[in-house]
Amino acid sequence: MSPVRVAVIADSPRVRASLQALVEASPALRFAGSAADAEMLADCLAGSVPNVVVIDVEPEASDTLKAGFDLGHVPSALVLLTDEADSDWILDALPGGATAILPRDAMPGEIVASIEAAAAGLYVLSPEILGRLLGARKPLRQAASGVPFEMLTLREIEVLAMLAEGLGNKEIARQLDISDNTVKFHVSSIFGKLGATNRTEAVMFGMRHGFIMV
Repeated sequence: MSPVRVAVIADSPRVRASLQALVEASPALRFAGSAADAEMLADCLAGSVPNVVVIDVEPEASDTLKAGFDLGHVPSALVLLTDEADSDWILDALPGGATAILPRDAMPGEIVASIEAAAAGLYVLSPEILGRLLGARKPLRQAASGVPFEMLTLREIEVLAMLAEGLGNKEIARQLDISDNTVKFHVSSIFGKLGATNRTEAVMFGMRHGFIMV
């Protein structure tokens, strides 16, 4: 397998150097570049797209986070290092591709494991941040259209949880002992109820609104 190409966004030169050293020390990862913000990183990458972008979010540095989501070439996965995971602006800003949230003082091994998991399409939350997010969870919000989200059925929640595990339709069908077409029906219904356009968005919306825990 090819190494996972990792880029870094961090305002602090010290943090950028530390994360670069961490990536370069792992045989499974390859350092693609780093910068203080998304615009500078785009220039550094010269059009190439990393597999994962690690963003160090300093306290009250919401502009840095939002800038990271404005990359011209959105990566398939993001790893956020933040101490403000329970802040509403982070929850509102998270895109479907944000797949890992860790505290800024996470151990090096935890960061590397999260990068590899995010590259594989998995969602990663530390126990502390998961508890804070769930503790701060608010009632279901309305979709952009103004129409409240519909409640999922128990079967749809089961299917959504399996989507969060990265399972395909055939594997879901096998585990639930239902047909592929039935799985497709449930997935379509989940998308419609959550206002999602793809599996990543559906899982993120499901997490935000308390249907599943990862």
